Amino acid sequence: MVKFIMTNTKVLVVLQARMSSKRLPGKVLMDLNGVPMLQRQLARISNCEKIDKVLVATSNTNDDNPILSLC
Repeated sequence: MVKFIMTNTKVLVVLQARMSSKRLPGKVLMDLNGVPMLQRQLARISNCEKIDKVLVATSNTNDDNPILSLC
Protein backbone atom coordinates (compact mmCIF):
# COMPACT_ATOMS: atom_id res chain seq x y z
CA MET A 1 0.00 0.00 0.00
CA VAL A 2 1.33 3.43 -0.98
CA LYS A 3 0.68 6.28 1.41
CA PHE A 4 1.10 9.91 0.45
CA ILE A 5 1.73 12.44 3.15
CA MET A 6 1.34 16.03 2.04
CA THR A 7 2.99 18.65 4.20
CA ASN A 8 3.20 22.38 3.64
CA THR A 9 1.05 22.11 0.53
CA LYS A 10 -0.29 25.44 -0.69
CA VAL A 11 -3.67 25.60 -2.43
CA LEU A 12 -4.49 28.45 -4.80
CA VAL A 13 -8.01 28.94 -6.16
CA VAL A 14 -8.38 30.85 -9.42
CA LEU A 15 -11.89 32.22 -9.90
CA GLN A 16 -12.58 33.48 -13.40
CA ALA A 17 -15.00 36.41 -13.60
CA ARG A 18 -16.06 38.61 -16.48
CA MET A 19 -18.97 40.91 -17.18
CA SER A 20 -19.43 40.09 -20.88
CA SER A 21 -21.39 36.86 -20.67
CA LYS A 22 -23.36 36.33 -23.89
CA ARG A 23 -26.42 34.72 -22.31
CA LEU A 24 -26.60 36.84 -19.14
CA PRO A 25 -24.32 39.91 -19.24
CA GLY A 26 -23.24 41.16 -15.82
CA LYS A 27 -24.16 37.86 -14.17
CA VAL A 28 -21.08 37.84 -11.97
CA LEU A 29 -22.20 41.01 -10.15
CA MET A 30 -25.95 40.37 -10.14
CA ASP A 31 -27.62 41.00 -6.83
CA LEU A 32 -28.72 37.95 -4.85
CA ASN A 33 -30.61 39.10 -1.74
CA GLY A 34 -28.51 42.25 -1.48
CA VAL A 35 -25.10 40.69 -2.18
CA PRO A 36 -23.35 40.43 -5.57
CA MET A 37 -22.85 36.86 -6.79
CA LEU A 38 -19.05 37.21 -6.93
CA GLN A 39 -18.93 38.43 -3.33
CA ARG A 40 -20.99 35.41 -2.25
CA GLN A 41 -18.60 33.06 -4.07
CA LEU A 42 -15.55 34.69 -2.48
CA ALA A 43 -17.12 34.43 0.98
CA ARG A 44 -17.88 30.74 0.51
CA ILE A 45 -14.39 30.02 -0.78
CA SER A 46 -12.82 31.86 2.15
CA ASN A 47 -14.60 29.46 4.51
CA CYS A 48 -12.61 26.53 3.12
CA GLU A 49 -9.81 25.73 5.56
CA LYS A 50 -7.54 24.08 2.99
CA ILE A 51 -7.41 27.04 0.62
CA ASP A 52 -4.47 29.38 1.14
CA LYS A 53 -5.08 32.05 -1.50
CA VAL A 54 -7.81 33.15 -3.88
CA LEU A 55 -7.08 34.87 -7.18
CA VAL A 56 -9.85 36.51 -9.21
CA ALA A 57 -8.93 36.40 -12.90
CA THR A 58 -10.61 38.80 -15.30
CA SER A 59 -9.85 40.68 -18.50
CA ASN A 60 -8.27 44.10 -18.87
CA THR A 61 -11.28 45.64 -20.60
CA ASN A 62 -13.20 48.56 -19.11
CA ASP A 63 -16.31 46.37 -18.90
CA ASP A 64 -14.64 44.38 -16.11
CA ASN A 65 -13.66 47.40 -13.98
CA PRO A 66 -16.62 46.79 -11.59
CA ILE A 67 -15.05 43.40 -10.80
CA LEU A 68 -11.79 45.15 -9.87
CA SER A 69 -13.73 47.54 -7.64
CA LEU A 70 -15.42 44.67 -5.81
CA CYS A 71 -12.16 42.81 -5.26
